[in-house]
Amino acid sequence: MEPKYDSKIVEEKIMRFWEENAFFAFSPDSKKEVYSIDTPPPTVSGDIHMGHVFSYSQAEFVARYKRMKGFEVFYPFGLDNNGLPTELLIEKKIGKRAESMERERFTEIVRSEIEIYNKKYVELWKRLGLSVDWSLTYQTISSDVQKISQKSFLELNRMGRVYKKEAPVLYCPKCKTTVSQMELADKTLPSKMVFVKFDEGIVIATTRPELIPACVAIFVNPEDGKNKELIGRSVKVPIFGQEVKIIGDSRVDPNKGSGIVMCSTFGDQTDIEWYKAYGLDLKIIISPVGKITESSLKGLGIKEAREKVVGELREKELLLREEKIEHSVNTHERCDTEIEFIVKNQWYIHYLDLKDKFLELGSEIRWYPQHMKVRFDNWVSGLQWDWGISRQRYFGVYFPVWYCRKCNEVRFADEKALPVNPFVDKPAGRCEKCGSSDFEPESDVMDTWATSSLTPLINARWGLDGRYMDKIYPMSLRPQAHDIISFWAFTTVVKSYLHTNSIPWKDIIISGHGLDPKGEAMHKHLGNVIKPEGFIDKYGADPIRYWASSASLGEDSSFQEKELIACSKLINKMWNVARFMEMNCKSISKKSSENPVDRWILGRMNEAVSIATKRFDEYNYHGAKQAVEEFFWEFANDYLEFIKYRIYSGDESAYRPFMKSFLSVVKMLAPFIPFAMEEIYQTAFLSNNAFLEAFPEERSKSIHVSIWPSIEKVDAAQLEIGESIVSIIKFIRKWKHDNKMALNAELASVTIDSEFDLGELRDIEGSMKIKKIERGKASLEVSNGIQIDITK
Repeated sequence: MEPKYDSKIVEEKIMRFWEENAFFAFSPDSKKEVYSIDTPPPTVSGDIHMGHVFSYSQAEFVARYKRMKGFEVFYPFGLDNNGLPTELLIEKKIGKRAESMERERFTEIVRSEIEIYNKKYVELWKRLGLSVDWSLTYQTISSDVQKISQKSFLELNRMGRVYKKEAPVLYCPKCKTTVSQMELADKTLPSKMVFVKFDEGIVIATTRPELIPACVAIFVNPEDGKNKELIGRSVKVPIFGQEVKIIGDSRVDPNKGSGIVMCSTFGDQTDIEWYKAYGLDLKIIISPVGKITESSLKGLGIKEAREKVVGELREKELLLREEKIEHSVNTHERCDTEIEFIVKNQWYIHYLDLKDKFLELGSEIRWYPQHMKVRFDNWVSGLQWDWGISRQRYFGVYFPVWYCRKCNEVRFADEKALPVNPFVDKPAGRCEKCGSSDFEPESDVMDTWATSSLTPLINARWGLDGRYMDKIYPMSLRPQAHDIISFWAFTTVVKSYLHTNSIPWKDIIISGHGLDPKGEAMHKHLGNVIKPEGFIDKYGADPIRYWASSASLGEDSSFQEKELIACSKLINKMWNVARFMEMNCKSISKKSSENPVDRWILGRMNEAVSIATKRFDEYNYHGAKQAVEEFFWEFANDYLEFIKYRIYSGDESAYRPFMKSFLSVVKMLAPFIPFAMEEIYQTAFLSNNAFLEAFPEERSKSIHVSIWPSIEKVDAAQLEIGESIVSIIKFIRKWKHDNKMALNAELASVTIDSEFDLGELRDIEGSMKIKKIERGKASLEVSNGIQIDITK
């Protein structure tokens, strides 16, 4: 072994070693029990940052652990490259908007350019040690995935679950596309509440005065004593002149503003609910690009229109007052733009009738941590709309749909023809309604979540071949972050139930977020993104993974470089222990050691293995790592110092417990710091004939396909004696320290007074360099039942 561990040399070598030997390849023909992981496909939208590493590493710890526990691990990788972020990325790179180009030319450019990012992503994840089967990598824009996504759409259509309808939708003026409830973020912004006089005694407080021309009704709470007599009256809207009725509805908060609310089509979701409930007029005045389309405000942007209306109200003395407020608004989580409501013809999946079923399915899944299930339940309970899956984008999975140009009849693709591109492919035959053969393609593409919700079925190659479905589905595990419970977890439950009448996975683990050093979530627009490449070059990949294990499931963790330094120190200490073993343990005793200190360390090892195993089985990787580290430092700082005198004297009885305990540490830390532990396993263990002779069962080619540590049988009486002797040694070490003596300084004598039979005392004598040990009366209390006296 080299005198110092060099991550640059080791990690490159080990990465090639893993790849050449395909240790992580899944075998569908294996007789082992399968453990399948529904890996999150990262969005291909730029650079990977430490927040991604934090979440992905935590699932990877589990994959390596399960492999060592004897499972046939199905661990694929995906790249989500059919969504809006990918489209925006390429638009920015080429300096052109998609709508300025011919559609097929744009999609051709995106497919070409995205391969550069795909390759970059995969190379970085490999550097970070992800033990996935790279042959199982899929892309959400690939031909097979498009086929599965289109098959899902057609199957849902046959079920009567798909429909197209002109209805109010959430719309992002910046991205120029509809968005779903799942893609909303709440943002608090400084705003103004303006109090407008509509009529005598009727004052309306609003944050959206630019929507006054779209006012179609006024609402008050029928229980509001000061306003309920207004119900039934008609009022003229100031400036714009339309006449509207005053209606009573309990959704009005009488304590907010003036307690009188205008309903515009549409200012918020409550406006939509009122529009539907009372059959109100539809008066849409905001265009898809965020411009006012009617009245004296025509052509103005939303903020310009707001300022103009406020100015006119002030001029006509209808603006009673303005109040500065903090206003909570819905924004598009991709770009932070405030959401508007417009009416569009969109494809929907009908699922509101299944809310109770979805809650039931959520309870069938085991949640880690359990409290995260509340987010799922709250989301399902609060659903008000069906799932809108149309997006006005250019690059994505196409709807397998055409429209007859003559009679507008909808024509769905034949499933046997999938995947189809309706802009290139034509439907077979003529229109069944009018006989025309002239068809127009559906121009919208599917919401990316309509495809990503199928990842368990994509992994199982649903409808493509039958080798995987029975083997891996329902999948064992879904790892994901907490912010996409309503996006990914929920929609996957929806699709899996509708297509297979089953939950998609048995367990779900929810990670927190990797934050910047100040505790803020990493976002490009905040300029606080921390990239891993520089830290890999400086410290190696293992310390970055180690940081990712610094928080429990569901907890956020700030990136701190000190965690990388701590891991580097741990690796260096383990490297030194491994070199010590390599240099000194060159032969092996055939007999098991009866030495009480050896029995003690094996007992402590048993505790660590038992705790780490239990915690890993509960997905408590953080607790598992803590238990192993605590044992290692006790092993290195105490046990190794206690037995060095034996090893230096050639006492081979110490070698086996030393090797066994150290091997257990190396194995249990392998899921967290896989490169360094692999190198130690290869150089200090597999290259050591004494080790191979003592442990003939340990001949796995890689530590990551070796067997998880086993419990060593330890005699309880011997263990108790060992613990007593260790307590005496630790007491003497502290006594030397307190008396400013070097640990290797010789002591004249030690007298031990014990109620117990401590048997042979040579470990105390040898490790503490004591000339003479006597038994007799003593006064210094070591522990209950043991006293000693020490003479310099």
